[in-house]
Amino acid sequence: MKLAFASVAIAALGITPTTAQETIKVGGIFSVSGPAAPFGVPERDIVEILANNLNENGGIDGKKLEIIFCDDQTNPTESARCATRLIRQDGVVAIIGSTIGTGTLALMPVAKNAEVPVLAPVGTISVTDKSHDFWPWVFRIAPTDKVILSGIMERGVFGPGHKRFAVMYQEDAYGEAGMEYARKLSEEHDIEVVAAVSAPLSAIELTAQATNIRNSEPDVILLQTSAPSLGAAFVRAAKQVGIEAPIIGSGSLNQQPFIDAAGTAGEGVQVVSMGNWNDPSDKQNELGKVIRGGGKVPQGYGELLSSTGFMALAEAIRRIGDDEVTGSAIRDKLETICDFDGTYLDGKLCYTPDQHEGVFEDSLITVEIRDGAFITID
Repeated sequence: MKLAFASVAIAALGITPTTAQETIKVGGIFSVSGPAAPFGVPERDIVEILANNLNENGGIDGKKLEIIFCDDQTNPTESARCATRLIRQDGVVAIIGSTIGTGTLALMPVAKNAEVPVLAPVGTISVTDKSHDFWPWVFRIAPTDKVILSGIMERGVFGPGHKRFAVMYQEDAYGEAGMEYARKLSEEHDIEVVAAVSAPLSAIELTAQATNIRNSEPDVILLQTSAPSLGAAFVRAAKQVGIEAPIIGSGSLNQQPFIDAAGTAGEGVQVVSMGNWNDPSDKQNELGKVIRGGGKVPQGYGELLSSTGFMALAEAIRRIGDDEVTGSAIRDKLETICDFDGTYLDGKLCYTPDQHEGVFEDSLITVEIRDGAFITID
């Protein structure tokens, strides 16, 4: 069945029908299984839908995109293996992924050595640290946790009467870097960090962690996790042990699987994130039409991230024009994409030769779970 491609996407990509048959291979490394699968599956699905729609409408000046997917199983070792296979065996010239920050960090040396740019849908702060020799090859397509956490702190943690702050974080690069940055911001605002507890990404029983936080008597709690299952496990445990302090979650919890897994314990939890399928903006509505046209149901945050990567990649290829499409050429053109409104984000995408962050606070909103749905409150 021929899929209709949203007009906003067609205009943004500069698509013109043609008979040319040139094919560009792109890798997609997503966590289709494992704890991050609720995030990785919709990330993969929208990339597949956008690629199919693009190709059915003639490609980018005749260039078709072939997306070759690899499931990293929410495992950094598998992320690196995926990158190796996609580059050496399949010949991809760019990669969108990985779903998880540790996976992106693991695959980046492989991509850098092959001069393959990576569009990373992760907030993990260290991914775009310029001390990495792979920095020139990684482009973030999600707001960095510095942006998310600054928004969380300004919108919730630094509220009236909040002087005692607790953090529950996942045990990986994403959680640990986020916890340290939150601690730094708290100290700058003279707010005491009374507890910082952690759990593995796959944990499902968090009574001990919740009890520790309860006993520290915080005024507010930050839930720094990218996995809906882990976030839900904590809010269920928090309700069980009698925590009454408000909980503010990191952006990755803005998805239906978190609401489903948390149940009634999720009521009142706030998340600073991008987009809200329960109350979508005009641009997100357009993305929803594309998702449904591809036979899928919108799930959450992931579709916004990987669709941003796909649109940025397509725009870079469009700017290459008639020249050969190589990893180096894509990388160079990505650095020219700034003040770009051709994605489904409500904010604008911006890369330059000096910064590869891409997504900023103009794309953020605050949502709260009420009666089993996300309600936009800011």
